[in-house]
Amino acid sequence: MLDKKKINDVEELVKIAKEQNGKINSNIIFMTIDTKEDEEQEIINYLIDQNIEIIYEDVEPDVLTNHGDEEYIKPFDPSKIDISMKPMTMDSLIKRISNDEIEFNSAFQRKAGLWSDIQKSQLIESILLRIPLPAFYFDATNENKWVVIDGLQRTTTIKQFVIDKSLKLKGMEFLVDLNGLTYSNLPRSFIRRIDETQINVYLVNPATPENVKFNIFKRINTGGLALEAQEIRNALYQGASTKFLEKLASKEEFKIATGESIRTERMLDREFVLRFVAFCYLDINKYNGNIDEYLNLAMIYLNNIDKTELDKIEKKFVTTMNYCFQLFDRYTFRKMGIDGRRRPISKVIFEAWCFQIINMNESDIDTLIKNKVKLKKKFIILCDDYEFSYSLKGSDRRSLQSRMGYIKNIIEEVLRRE
Repeated sequence: MLDKKKINDVEELVKIAKEQNGKINSNIIFMTIDTKEDEEQEIINYLIDQNIEIIYEDVEPDVLTNHGDEEYIKPFDPSKIDISMKPMTMDSLIKRISNDEIEFNSAFQRKAGLWSDIQKSQLIESILLRIPLPAFYFDATNENKWVVIDGLQRTTTIKQFVIDKSLKLKGMEFLVDLNGLTYSNLPRSFIRRIDETQINVYLVNPATPENVKFNIFKRINTGGLALEAQEIRNALYQGASTKFLEKLASKEEFKIATGESIRTERMLDREFVLRFVAFCYLDINKYNGNIDEYLNLAMIYLNNIDKTELDKIEKKFVTTMNYCFQLFDRYTFRKMGIDGRRRPISKVIFEAWCFQIINMNESDIDTLIKNKVKLKKKFIILCDDYEFSYSLKGSDRRSLQSRMGYIKNIIEEVLRRE
């Protein structure tokens, strides 16, 4: 049962939420109210009863890109960019779509439904009025399956109207007589006008290196909601890696260890799994401070190993999640403090603990679990240490080595005393 002060605090949160369209971030709740574990659900239920939507974004922001590590900045060679401009008719694009030669089943599918039927209809109206369309960008690595980089809403609209014939025109501004019609109902002159519409298509060609392509995706993609790095990776490295990350991110052990705090919509959960693979299975000495490059290498690695190796990684991932949760319970992968508050999950703390645990033998892990109270006390002290906290703020190699070393030291201290 909540005491009077906490009830007052919750009421204040209700006021804040109502000023934010009835929504509040879970971080704000638990940073504002010093709760015990058994009180959290009571607070959540109270807020839900007040028609407050709780937004779960319980992950710390990405760390800074560098602390002066000279090897972090690694620009790509501009001469390796190979992008060609190809004038096409709309009919050519429609033929590619109808022959399943445009990739819709990728990370970008998440964004395919952003436009309303009115917006889609007005695109068709623009075509019929011969208003020039913005350029389309495709990754043409696979000649038989172009991947949309920019122009997904337009490409999807054309598919729905011309091929699926599922879109009825509505909200037309000039050609109002066409409202309610589908593609099949259009006069032949309008169908011909669609087919003969000239479009400019930019193709990122196969000769462009993967890492360069990753940067191009980030720079070119301008859709309504900018893609996260993991969403771009998911589109670029289709194959065993994408299916494997999705599978591991859905594991109950991972959800329990992370307190189901990692959102799935932007593939953040898959990024965490990929970080596990990168830091536990790649040569950590090859990490140059650029996390995107390192995670891209991990995608390539997963696409090039066989099912036996993938099964081994899956097993290790599950046991590591279990061990970490046994050690830290509700504080797993988070900074800890003497105040007992549960802080957001930290990507770099996740990497560091996974790296240490996966490289320990079962006997030492059992000893660690038996002495988890001591371990947590040492970790609380460590989290209050300025040098360790500073190391958590950098993605450069020096910061990585530093935080890994600090955590390794407290593990060894606990083991030595047994």
